[in-house]
Amino acid sequence: MSEEIVIKVPKKLAEFIDSLKKEGYYSSRKDFARSSIEIVAQLYGLPKTKKGGKSLLDVLGDNKMQVEEPVVTKPPQPLPPRVVAKKVEALTPEEYDVLDLFAGAKFDYEDALYARYTMELMKLAKAPIQKEEFLKLLKGLATKKKIDKTEHSGKTVWKLIDDY
Repeated sequence: MSEEIVIKVPKKLAEFIDSLKKEGYYSSRKDFARSSIEIVAQLYGLPKTKKGGKSLLDVLGDNKMQVEEPVVTKPPQPLPPRVVAKKVEALTPEEYDVLDLFAGAKFDYEDALYARYTMELMKLAKAPIQKEEFLKLLKGLATKKKIDKTEHSGKTVWKLIDDY
């Protein structure tokens, strides 16, 4: 059963929605509105969309980095006199999208990365992928020496080693 909601939006917002429609992100204004409402519903924990009894805000809140001790960094090591070029493995568009999730940060929790990836797909009106598929993307990037897996407070953290 569905309900119909009629709203008025400012002209600039309507023009923005139309531009997203024209660019192919949404098939109609209704499609944009439905996707937007679904994103907000999942963000705040609509019972049907909850994962493990938590909203995305709860999941992201659980994953805030809590630094208990100061981080000691090693001084930079000098480069060897002769640097040998290494073979660069090509990245898939999905792998580039995952690297973009770090958005200037050097590390993030696995669950937070997956939640952000899911939100980005939903913004583009694309179906989210299963977490297992997302983990394969992370492991593939680790194999290509782009990210590294570690643990912090019993949770999995991925560290950006080499962005693109």
